[in-house]
Amino acid sequence: MTVSLKHRLQLRFVLLSLAALLILQSLIVGFSLWRNYRQITLKADRMIMTIISDSDSSEVADARYFTATYDLSSRTLSSDTSHTALISRSQAADFAKSVIADKTDKGYKDNYRYLVHRGKNGISIVFLSRTVALESFRNSAASLLIISGVGIALMTAVLAAVSGKVVSPLVKNRQKQKEFITSASHELKTPLTVIHADAQLLESEIGENEWLSDILKQTEQMTEMTHRLVFLARTEEQNERTVKIDFPVSDIADEVASSYQAVALNTGKTYTEKIEPNISYCGDEKAIRELMTALLDNAFKYGAESGTVTVSLIAVGHGVCFSVENTADKQRISDISHFTERFYRSDTSDKVKGFGIGLSVAQAVCETHRGKLTVELVGENRIKISALLKN
Repeated sequence: MTVSLKHRLQLRFVLLSLAALLILQSLIVGFSLWRNYRQITLKADRMIMTIISDSDSSEVADARYFTATYDLSSRTLSSDTSHTALISRSQAADFAKSVIADKTDKGYKDNYRYLVHRGKNGISIVFLSRTVALESFRNSAASLLIISGVGIALMTAVLAAVSGKVVSPLVKNRQKQKEFITSASHELKTPLTVIHADAQLLESEIGENEWLSDILKQTEQMTEMTHRLVFLARTEEQNERTVKIDFPVSDIADEVASSYQAVALNTGKTYTEKIEPNISYCGDEKAIRELMTALLDNAFKYGAESGTVTVSLIAVGHGVCFSVENTADKQRISDISHFTERFYRSDTSDKVKGFGIGLSVAQAVCETHRGKLTVELVGENRIKISALLKN
């Protein structure tokens, strides 16, 4: 798990850093290109206005341009190409006809910036050559993009080189946490087993009483917690190395779901099973059982009193989706965004027994099966938790 986790964290670090750099670089490059292009356009418009006003200016003395005039009364089109040798009168007329057909007052035609001046007697169009300026802009843009690409490549190499050092403390801390959880859970197993056995022995000798019953319940809950903590640590550690085999997941879901019929009866909840038959799945059967149990435990523990619980299994593409839907109170619904947080419990009173790791177990199982655990609100008072598992 350590190597796998480290590689995943390194990849995530590099990708997120690159994404941030790309966004920043795109904004800088985009703004720079837009600013340069805008300056070229504004200068061209200023020069055209000088030409239209027939003012003397050194800025337009060497400019290459041509004009076209459309007379409204005679409906004739004339052109003046005396200021450029690159455009013939017929080409100038074609340019003008295209602009008139487009019904635009300014823009670009090829490398010519044009402005339309509308007078009482007709329409005058000035076409100013911006070939040199636009070619320079394109070359600058290409150079800027190449430099940006090289910069991103270098940053990728640098990020890949330093990512190991960046994520190593996180990996070590995560590993120490798992080692502690596993060790502590194993250390607790023996005394819990002894306490439970002694309590049962006392109960057989002196009979049932409130204190012994409470000891038995508490040790059973603690045993369940240690089991899930060990399972969670092992699941995260195994990850991609999990041995997966084909098994009838419909039968497993039906078996796990049926075991909660008595719980539903005792808690007064309406329980519905919608298990699609004859579905096979390739995965870790034991882990899938834990996932199903965790979701059903969560629904019955935290669902609304005398509410409903619906469990379903369906085939989805190349995988399966196991979901549990239950009615919930307002507090539970408001805490929906925290459901998958480890050790989180929406009800911290003694009324509901639990340790807040059930959904963490379910999420870990989903991750080892390339799946996803989703929590959603259905209607006003129903929570649906779905585990999508892929083959």
